[in-house]
Amino acid sequence: MATKIMYLVDHYLGPQAGTEKQLLQLVQYLDRSRYEPSMTVFRGSEYIERNLFPCPVRVLGITKLASIRTVLRIVRYVLTLRREGYRLVHCFFNDSSLIAPFFLWLFGIRALVSRRDMGFWYTPRNVAVLRLVAPFVDRYVANSQAVKRIVQQQEWAPSGKVSVIYNGYVLHAQNSSEIDDAMKLFGIAGEDPVVGIVANLKPIKRIDTLIEAFALVNRQYPDARLAIVGSDNLSPNGTSMLADLKGLAYRLGIHERVIFMGRLDNPIFYINRFAVAVLCSESEGFSNSIIEYMQAGRPIICTDTGGNPELVQDGCNGFLIPVGDSGALADRLVRLLSDSALACRLGEAARKTVQSLYTHTHMVSEQMACYDDVLSDGRSGWKFYRWLGRPRRC
Repeated sequence: MATKIMYLVDHYLGPQAGTEKQLLQLVQYLDRSRYEPSMTVFRGSEYIERNLFPCPVRVLGITKLASIRTVLRIVRYVLTLRREGYRLVHCFFNDSSLIAPFFLWLFGIRALVSRRDMGFWYTPRNVAVLRLVAPFVDRYVANSQAVKRIVQQQEWAPSGKVSVIYNGYVLHAQNSSEIDDAMKLFGIAGEDPVVGIVANLKPIKRIDTLIEAFALVNRQYPDARLAIVGSDNLSPNGTSMLADLKGLAYRLGIHERVIFMGRLDNPIFYINRFAVAVLCSESEGFSNSIIEYMQAGRPIICTDTGGNPELVQDGCNGFLIPVGDSGALADRLVRLLSDSALACRLGEAARKTVQSLYTHTHMVSEQMACYDDVLSDGRSGWKFYRWLGRPRRC
């Protein structure tokens, strides 16, 4: 009989963002003869209401963590899971990992926690709670060695309790006519060289660095276009990042050459048209955008931060640059736009990297092996009942 596993998630708006996409692929391709998945979200969404996720989904209706009502709701929920025979709960995102592990441990359900970034959301209060929670987590799943180090340093997780499982990617194929048609919708002619980035408009993504670099590149390549794929977010000042970045492009005199495409359900159509693909974040755990660039065989320039160097080896399958260095970024862009042989060599090396190491089948297989390992430790459950002197149950 398949083991029941529950994925516990703060919020799920859809599979456009990196973590959401990886969770979707994991649930889609999980071997149903071994694991029977369900998902619970703290807060609902239109995507969930439309029943688009590939397994049963429950909504707890939790909007505030620090309340007695939330604690009681979590306790009732965990008891329900125990009665229904769930043996594993895999927590994604932040809120679920703060509140759930202790109660899962209390009632004998094994808890896994995914960590997929460099801890930009850590606050002193969060870190203090996470250190208290750590003994009740059976396994942390990091998506890069860099993230593993952060989890060990900040959350005091023992090395043996942190597994590294890299993101996986489902291979897609598009024909050239589909790609050209998609770009023409945004006024990009077939012969225009396109520098592109797929990243939501957030301060941490440092898209301002790319716009500044592109202004330098545009002097040598006046026909080049900069395509920015990603949804708007708020700046630290509470203003629209889209408006701020458009203002920067206008001040640099390149606003007619910069195209903000917004959020796209399938950015791979556009990635295939990029002459150079860029990711210039100041922090990354393990970037799905880089994997998608690699799958498309694009020459890549990314910042030397977080898990990026685990994917990109400078000069071998892409270029690494310092965070915030628009001059270095402009230099690498010019090199790739002016040397088609170099761009082709790096792009092909990138494609081979992802095809050999970062497939969805490899990711799902390693994740199931991790679940098997957690279940094999022999730990028994029903701790709360044992404290009350009730019969021990495994």
